[in-house]
Amino acid sequence: MMKVIFFGAGYCTKYIIPLLPSSAEIKCTHHKKVKKQEFDENFKISRICLSNINKDSDNFFRGTTHILNSIPPSTSGDLIIQRFKPDLIKTIDSIIWYGFLSSTSVYGNHDGKWVDENSETKPSSTRGKLRLLAEFQHLKLFKNYKLPTHIFRLPGIYGPGRSPFDKFKNGQSFKIIKKGHFFSRIFVEDISHALIKSMNNPTPGEIFNLTDDLPAESEKIISFAANLCKISKIKEIKFDDVEVNEKVRSFYFDNKKVSNKKIKKILNWTPKFRNYKLGLKYLFKSINDEENFTNPPFSE
Repeated sequence: MMKVIFFGAGYCTKYIIPLLPSSAEIKCTHHKKVKKQEFDENFKISRICLSNINKDSDNFFRGTTHILNSIPPSTSGDLIIQRFKPDLIKTIDSIIWYGFLSSTSVYGNHDGKWVDENSETKPSSTRGKLRLLAEFQHLKLFKNYKLPTHIFRLPGIYGPGRSPFDKFKNGQSFKIIKKGHFFSRIFVEDISHALIKSMNNPTPGEIFNLTDDLPAESEKIISFAANLCKISKIKEIKFDDVEVNEKVRSFYFDNKKVSNKKIKKILNWTPKFRNYKLGLKYLFKSINDEENFTNPPFSE
């Protein structure tokens, strides 16, 4: 029987769970106590506060076959390895697949050039440095104890509730202009299908870039979404403008195009939403179908 643990069960997890066998036993951890979600009754799901696991970690890990860890690392690296390394080692024989969600920020700045899994990792942000540290810790467990580790480097994630349309609804109708600066992205549904493919076909020790096919400048994404909404005027803010705060500015330190050729070849995976245009058109149609209106409320 498939027994799955989701450490840090958040946005991506709710798209993965419906793709699992209905017989799977699922444990979802959270930092705080959470209520059951809509689809919980259709699956064997236990929702557990992370801090409570220490009380009975042997029982919690026993018989686990699959683990997905999406908890952001701390200054000491990966939280799960810090807390539960002995339990992971003890459960090695039953674990078929272990996935860690990392970030393409580990590559740092490559001046708009393409990067793949063999490219130099030279993170410029604290986020990237901590992700790279966590990757190293996971690969060490693979090397020393044969933990079937799979690392997935994710770019910006978008999907329902996380798109330019949601920003428009909240009154954030602007775009930051920095020509020649590329971002990669991935639709949340494509993440879930890629992870399921990997779970069904383990390739321990591999690192994968999990992105769509078309890196693009952020202003192009905002403009395309605005056109769908029939918003003719979007405020343009130059990157060097004082209106751009330091947190937003930090996302523009790294300029690179991230290749997904490896994961396509090894896992025979192709993103359903190959580029931002397909993803945004799908979201726009979903919003219209759900709200039953011709022009969404964020139009002019």
